Amino acid sequence: MKPKYDKPALTPGEQAELLFSRGLKGIETDELIKTLSFVSYYRLRGYMYPYQDNSIPSTPFLNGTSWEYIKNDYLFDQQFRHLIFSAVENIEIAMRTQLTLQMSLTYGSRWYTDKKLFVKENLWAKDRENLQKEWQRSKEVFTGHYNSCYDTTYDPPSWMIFETASFGTLSKYFENIDYTLPARNRITGFWGFPEKSGIVVSSWFRHLSFVRNICAHYGRLFSRELIVTPVFPKYPPEKWVSKWYNPNRVYTTVCILTCLLDYCAPDYDFRTMLSGLMHTIRSEQLPAMGFPENWQQEPLFKGEHTI
Repeated sequence: MKPKYDKPALTPGEQAELLFSRGLKGIETDELIKTLSFVSYYRLRGYMYPYQDNSIPSTPFLNGTSWEYIKNDYLFDQQFRHLIFSAVENIEIAMRTQLTLQMSLTYGSRWYTDKKLFVKENLWAKDRENLQKEWQRSKEVFTGHYNSCYDTTYDPPSWMIFETASFGTLSKYFENIDYTLPARNRITGFWGFPEKSGIVVSSWFRHLSFVRNICAHYGRLFSRELIVTPVFPKYPPEKWVSKWYNPNRVYTTVCILTCLLDYCAPDYDFRTMLSGLMHTIRSEQLPAMGFPENWQQEPLFKGEHTI
């Protein structure tokens, strides 16, 4: 039988005292108490974890650990998360545009209601239900306009309803589209991939949707093990990387973003912003992010991509 969690709540002062008893150095008591008043102890624990001996219950800090290490990691992750979220925004918008454009031109404005266009009917039914719920929750002006001006016994056109869809719903819809449909292949081609790479692109969108949700909820990202694993392309774009050392670390995310942004936002200088930010962390932290030591020498990160 598992034990009941019964640790009591502690004041910021008591939390600070606990951290000092475990060997935390490099910060004054008043400053630590102030910090713990607006950043929770439990949130900071994720950033303190690598600097503690977690094999014993008291989790003492390792010799040589300074508060500056923890603070710098926290601030770096904050900036890194903002960069990743902004990059995903460009891709999500372009993906939504291509999905509605290519499918609507070929199969009509309400193509998403036709189960014959999808591989798995049960998944299509579930995704359609989620799509409708997101539409109904929306407070956008255009949803109110549609509901007040048009016959709502007919579903909205895809270019309306998908504007209220989450990235997760978008990626699931795309993934379930029949792989043999020319419209799906045109969407894959927009991202620089041949027809037979549709599964790769689907897995990339699913991965980015997961990462986007971490960013949206301000979760720890830079040293996290990401549970949604993308597929490494057998037929890679013109500029790519030799391999992913760990497909569940953010280096994988960075590779995907850098590649896709070349096709949907070529003027968004992600490489430069990423390089500047990566220079603010210690080289020994690269493995926790999945970055190889010579990552900037990979073709993907050398200069701009020419389509």
